[in-house]
Amino acid sequence: MCGIVGIYAPNGTHPSEAALRAMTATIVHRGPDSEGIYLDGPAGLAMRRLSIIGVQDGSQPLFNEDRTVAIVMNGEIYNYPQLKHDLASRGHAFRTGSDVETAVHRYEEVGADFVADLRGMFAFALYDSRARRLVLGRDRVGKKPLYYARRGDTLVWASEVKALFASGLVSRQIDPSALRSYLRHGFVPGERTMFAGVSKLPPGYVLEATPAGVQLRPYWDVPLPADEGSRIVPSVDDATVRVRELLEEAVRVRLMSEVPLGAFLSGGVDSSAVVAIMSRELGRPVETFSVGFADVEFDELVYARQAAELYRTNHHEVLVPGCSPELLFELNWHHDEPAADPATVPTLCLARFARQRVTVALSGEGGDEIFCGYRHYRLYRQLSLIESRLPGTRGAAGLLFGLEPLLGHLGPRRLWKGLWITSLASRDRVRGLVNVFPDPQVERLLAGTSRAAPDDGYDADAFGAVWERARGADPIAQAMYVDAKTQMAEQLLMKVDKTTMAASLEARCPFLDQALMEYVGRLPTHMKIGAGGTKVLLRRALRGLVPDELLDRQKHGFEVPVRKWMLHDLADVARDHLLRPGAPIEEWVSGAEVRRLWSRLSGSKDGQLARQMWTLLNLAVWLDVHWRAGAAYAPRGGAECAPVADAAPFRSRGVS
Repeated sequence: MCGIVGIYAPNGTHPSEAALRAMTATIVHRGPDSEGIYLDGPAGLAMRRLSIIGVQDGSQPLFNEDRTVAIVMNGEIYNYPQLKHDLASRGHAFRTGSDVETAVHRYEEVGADFVADLRGMFAFALYDSRARRLVLGRDRVGKKPLYYARRGDTLVWASEVKALFASGLVSRQIDPSALRSYLRHGFVPGERTMFAGVSKLPPGYVLEATPAGVQLRPYWDVPLPADEGSRIVPSVDDATVRVRELLEEAVRVRLMSEVPLGAFLSGGVDSSAVVAIMSRELGRPVETFSVGFADVEFDELVYARQAAELYRTNHHEVLVPGCSPELLFELNWHHDEPAADPATVPTLCLARFARQRVTVALSGEGGDEIFCGYRHYRLYRQLSLIESRLPGTRGAAGLLFGLEPLLGHLGPRRLWKGLWITSLASRDRVRGLVNVFPDPQVERLLAGTSRAAPDDGYDADAFGAVWERARGADPIAQAMYVDAKTQMAEQLLMKVDKTTMAASLEARCPFLDQALMEYVGRLPTHMKIGAGGTKVLLRRALRGLVPDELLDRQKHGFEVPVRKWMLHDLADVARDHLLRPGAPIEEWVSGAEVRRLWSRLSGSKDGQLARQMWTLLNLAVWLDVHWRAGAAYAPRGGAECAPVADAAPFRSRGVS
């Protein structure tokens, strides 16, 4: 696990060691153990290492036998023992115990297609000096990020955007279309980022660069259900058994580590299943970590304790008493884009708390996305059925939503959002389900600003292109596919990566294992959601491993008290960065509209309104960190969910 950076200039000034060191200096948190640099003519590769496997001899870059091929990689290759055995039988000589070395030798065998043989989470840069070929790759679902920018014939890449700027080759410019996407969803879908000219390598893609040019191509995609009449569709009983087997194996391969290992435990179905399997496989108490709040109506800590006691883990809890201004600024610095997901706060606190005891933590992320755990999937299907039977529904909903500017204060934001979603065509409805501000509100926010640009359709095209790839599937499968390619890849997994790497902690997600995703993805959706509720197949597969009372408990979302934070902990930040006339955010959004929305916050318990204001507050802070301050901002280091360490709100207890 680490952070990687690099420069490829086949027809220009060759990269320098100084530029590479400036880039790695911005991502030390991703790899505090060591630094590695490789220079060969037009190519420069560098990395910061967090030692997990091959601790003693696995420093990167790593090479083939004659050092003509070099690689730096962020992540883990879980099937490296099998790859290493096969490659050794073909005559390849290994110099280290690192999993990454297998990638170099596999490249020698099959070329750039070697990425399809890697089972794991990764982002890598490989340079073949004989062919003057650079290959960049990102794992199948996007667990590890990789950003790049092209400046003429020069290509610059890094695990974090801030490292691109440190190269001196990439400038900070905001992309107005990406800003629209952020306001709509709280993240930017597709290949763009908030910075003009800075792109994301999409999940499941490789990029090949040579002196002749750059080629981008996919090597994997999220599977869709097979036709009901297909011979490959198994029975429910067979699928239940196979899902259990695949999940157990997915956890098992993620237990390889030469450093302390534990798990995040929320008390929900997914994380409890991971801990249950870990307990069986390890044969010793698992180090488990949970996070909660002292002032929310629903707190999952009680369920996490029950699971910890059942599986006899060494359980530790951290309570988050609030969100300090410094923590909010630091989160937005680490994220590179505005940290609109409120769960980033407790996730960072949990990661830092866990890092005091372990270096690797398994997580239950991804279970809802692949096993149909969200209730909005059912809503999407219902709306599709209504639209097919009552074609006038969309128009009626649109007329009612048109009254929102006049009557919006009379109902919760969720009601108006529901009307807006109903008014959309199927192609756009999936985009609406992960929406923060409906399109008309976005236009009001942008009205009259000095930097607003006409909508170029990027946002709709990004979602629409994904939706088109799922055309022909049933409505729920369509929604799940779009979520996996957008919200999961660009918000959920980036939250996990950026917060855990900020704490120099590696997070592993067994539910997003390639084999498990490919099997479950091809199953018909009626096996996953139906009259029995959500995640039907997973609950069947976990009977006997996870207690029935936990499996049958009603799902609750993770409740984060953002409204209280904004009105109390962050009130001064909001006044100075969001509400003050002339604040930098007013160059991008309407200050009058922001203040109108904020005026409703103190007297409202509307969760959608609180989410909207949190999205705007993080945009304002992000502008200060990455735009106004630019390279001048740096976190003071270790900003905690105060108070810290051994103070009362940090409670740790072992379960014997």
